[in-house]
Amino acid sequence: MTQAAPPGLFPFPPSQPLRWRRDMASVLALALLALLAAVVPAGACPGDCDGDAQVSVAELIAGVRIGLGQATVDACVAADGDRSGDVSIDELIVAVRAALEGCPPGLVFATPQRYASGDSPRALAVADLDGDQWPDIVAANHGSHDVSVLLNDGRGGFHAERRFAVGTIPLGVALADVDGDGIADIATANGGSDDVSVLLGRGDGSFAAERRHPAGADARTILAADVDGNGRVDLIVAAPGSAGIPVLFGRGDGDFDRAVLGAGFQPWWVAWADVTGDAIPDLVTANAESSDLTILAGLGGGSFVGRSRLPLATAAYSVAIADVDRDGAADLLTGNGRDDSVSLLLGRGASFATPIRLPVGAGAYAVHVADLNGDARADLVTANELDGDLSIRLGRGDGSFDAEQRLAIGPAPYALALHDVDRDGALDVIAASGADDQVIVRRRSIAAPP
Repeated sequence: MTQAAPPGLFPFPPSQPLRWRRDMASVLALALLALLAAVVPAGACPGDCDGDAQVSVAELIAGVRIGLGQATVDACVAADGDRSGDVSIDELIVAVRAALEGCPPGLVFATPQRYASGDSPRALAVADLDGDQWPDIVAANHGSHDVSVLLNDGRGGFHAERRFAVGTIPLGVALADVDGDGIADIATANGGSDDVSVLLGRGDGSFAAERRHPAGADARTILAADVDGNGRVDLIVAAPGSAGIPVLFGRGDGDFDRAVLGAGFQPWWVAWADVTGDAIPDLVTANAESSDLTILAGLGGGSFVGRSRLPLATAAYSVAIADVDRDGAADLLTGNGRDDSVSLLLGRGASFATPIRLPVGAGAYAVHVADLNGDARADLVTANELDGDLSIRLGRGDGSFDAEQRLAIGPAPYALALHDVDRDGALDVIAASGADDQVIVRRRSIAAPP
């Protein structure tokens, strides 16, 4: 006489096709073997429902129940690798492999380190601020109108914040030596006061009082670059209310001359790189209101010409530039915060292919591209403000990406930075949590978390 399985262990209702039930039984049989195997801790694993860096049998069963229609995908978002709203046999097999073998190489994260910041941090930047060769963190706090400076303790952790006042509602931050003294300075884009605050560094992690410079209405993001090629740092601002790109051309002493490049569009984000293939950097903006990208082609010497407008199917709030298919041409990726996706526009020299939609988490306003797992291929990472986690899609090197993996980070992460904060050769993840006023660091280890 055959002994019945314990209730709930193999949750197959009679209505399910026999073949499907047999396949699922095989998956669960493999899952039971995980109890006997040493599970390698791994962050961002497919099937890791609770983000504790491992995949348990209970989590595999949760994925099975979603596949059977007995639970919604909310029960284990990480099991739904392709964000289709259900869980397939193939996705369960990937989760079982993660339980038995650990995550894909390199994706091993330590538990979150949490550091207090100002009110509602909205932007992050990383650089060595005190000359000790260790990267420090600056968060722009749009609720308290200041920046939090977190100095590295030399072990990959950070000292308690120090605050420095800036303009009203800082929404962007950049770190660069704007006065030519070899010390990193802070610049913020202030959406409330429509200007840029510049805080000159003293070299010990402290900063002089801010200096204000008019920028543009609703200033949101800022980056530092030598736009005119004169060896001095300039500041480029995305300000949707200015109908162009405000640029503060540096004089080399911490002061600036303002100009506005282009017209007729409202940029939320600006990126700087050669996208036209002529070895001269160009400006690319994400225009959320018009759901498109603008390319201003660089002519050298700080001059630009309107090159093209690239239409998108949805509003883009950020843009990143990288060669994701390794063909030598720059590609564009946008963070589409309203439809839970990233748009990929593969470069074809001076033109771009039709956008490809890549599903990610909810509220993915900012997209970042870097080689996260050390395989010389570009990966994409988004901070999902509405889901409280990160989406990681590993690149295959041909313009396609693996299924999304999730990494727990904290409530309402808007800003994200990728940097090797402990100098172990692996990129770590830094996020700003606007809901609980924290900077969160998840260090990635090449072998295992500390």
